[in-house]
Amino acid sequence: MRKIVKILLWIVGIVLALMLLMSLLAGPVAKGYVNGHGESFTGRKVHVSHVGLNLFTGHMALRGLEVYEEDGATVFAGFDTLDVRARLLKLVGKTIDIRRLSLSGLHVDVTQDGERFNFSSMLDHFKSDDSDKDSTPSEWVIRLGDLRLNHARASYRDLGRDKQWRIADMNLRVPGFVIGGKEATEAGLNLELEDGGRLNVTTNYDAASNDYIANIGLTGFALRNLKEYIGDEEAVGDFAGTLDARIKAAGNISEVMQSRFSGDIEIEGVNLQDADNNTVASMQSLEVNINEINFDASVYNIASVSLNGLMLNYEQWPDGSNFSRLLAKRDTVGAGVVDTLADSTVHSTPRPPMHLAVGMLDVSGCSLTYTDHTLPEVFTFPITNIMVNAQNISTGGDNNARIKASLPGGGTLAVRWQGDIREWTRYQDLMLSIKGMDLSQLSPMAVAYTGYPIKDGILGITSRTMVSGGMLDGKNTIDIYKVTVDSKRKDVKPKQKIPLKAALYVLKDKDDKILIDMPVKGNVNDPEFNYMKLVWKTLGNLLVKVATSPVRAIGNAMGMGEGELDFMRIEPNQHSLTSEQYHTLANLAKVAAGDSLLTLRMELHIEDADRAEMLNNHVRQYLIEQGVDEQRLEILTGDAPEKDEPTGYNITSELKIDE
Repeated sequence: MRKIVKILLWIVGIVLALMLLMSLLAGPVAKGYVNGHGESFTGRKVHVSHVGLNLFTGHMALRGLEVYEEDGATVFAGFDTLDVRARLLKLVGKTIDIRRLSLSGLHVDVTQDGERFNFSSMLDHFKSDDSDKDSTPSEWVIRLGDLRLNHARASYRDLGRDKQWRIADMNLRVPGFVIGGKEATEAGLNLELEDGGRLNVTTNYDAASNDYIANIGLTGFALRNLKEYIGDEEAVGDFAGTLDARIKAAGNISEVMQSRFSGDIEIEGVNLQDADNNTVASMQSLEVNINEINFDASVYNIASVSLNGLMLNYEQWPDGSNFSRLLAKRDTVGAGVVDTLADSTVHSTPRPPMHLAVGMLDVSGCSLTYTDHTLPEVFTFPITNIMVNAQNISTGGDNNARIKASLPGGGTLAVRWQGDIREWTRYQDLMLSIKGMDLSQLSPMAVAYTGYPIKDGILGITSRTMVSGGMLDGKNTIDIYKVTVDSKRKDVKPKQKIPLKAALYVLKDKDDKILIDMPVKGNVNDPEFNYMKLVWKTLGNLLVKVATSPVRAIGNAMGMGEGELDFMRIEPNQHSLTSEQYHTLANLAKVAAGDSLLTLRMELHIEDADRAEMLNNHVRQYLIEQGVDEQRLEILTGDAPEKDEPTGYNITSELKIDE
């Protein structure tokens, strides 16, 4: 018996000695194998400094592993230490059980050149024919516990944009993770961007249902990191500002696009500059509270938006604006990668129409400065103290909002809007009020459209514009006080030929005030529709009509009938004037007598020349008796009327104004 025990002890001892020897030799053998054959497995040169393996405890340690670029000299990725503690006996039950996995000092340097990354060749190396894949579910269960990533660092460089991102300190903690089982998994990630910003992510994943919940916190993210991605990097000077976000994402891994997002976003201290360090846009703060966003369902339910201190400087040149230069499209490097990603998310069925809802919109302390360099004179128009207040804004139904702002020269702007956002041509109701605006601020625009500079004047506008079923109906009242214009610019070719001085002269009343009722109508569905062009055309036509027919305009202002002072009918056999005709002449005299710059012209069209001369004498004598200056009176006989044409006086007038 003792002999048998002795033999067994020798056998166990030999086995233990062999296992110890294997443990001692496994590390060096594994190290030599990795260094000798790593390239055949990865397609890249691989080097490891130390490999330790203990078959008794299931402890493995790798130190100083490096994977090289294709040149075999530059390091692509590596780590300081990989420490793994496993339960090897679990392998018998087809379970890979890692009690702890700790990776320290991971470093990865990613570069992108066009559509290729510096790891693309490794992906190509691992590709296999899809026909060789085995779709049979695996019986193995992989259980990973206490996963830790310590002090990792990474960098990404876009060679096309010469932009580099760096993650300075990334730490990951996953208490447990099971592949092939039905246990829930929790994970946490912390990383710090070298150029500003800290990201914290905690997740909970249910392996049985594939449901997940993720809480994402981003603190102090520097918007400067996005400078090269907002447009043409040669046109962007600086992009200052910070972004904080607290977002909760919930959904199912199988249907990622149906995930729901909620949370808060805050942006502060934004300052976007052009290449000459001129501020294009700045903003003190923006706060957005999100109830729910679901990209797949096109649902954007926003609880509130608060915007403070937004400042925009918009400048227009013949070849574009400062925004078009800043945000110029370019041949995006890596577009093929983006296109591939986009293709992978294409839906087989069309997405539903967007549903946007904003519970509360509050805009305060904002300003917009518009500068136009395309006009004969540079036109700068600042709108300051912009405030917007709206509640329950939605794409599905009617909405309302109120806007207030300050205009140059002490003017004020007030707007009340009601309307449909999604089907905007169905219904819109816009009421606008401008009070006390300095008209000289619009002088460059007046020069461009009419050729006349505006020296002085106060402008008020009351407007109501409605759109119903695509048809626009606008009622505008223009109130101008003490407007004066300078002589017409000879060096400017105006967009419209308008005798502005004469028109304003006619429109002014005795108190130096002008009131104009100007309707504007149009079809907003017309591709050629342009509201401002329509307004200028309507106003221009009105001013031309006033300037070329001052008697009619003055008569209308005095309450006389439409067309009463355009034509005075005379019967072919008439020898004397009727009471109605004397009434017309009396009104003409009132108009002409009150204006020393008005010349009155009456041309009689009748077949009988003798009767014409007699009537002309009666008309001339009556008008002179009514106070009309004979030097400003032209009464003559014209051609005989054509057949079926009425006989009588055509009445025209002219203003002798130095334009």
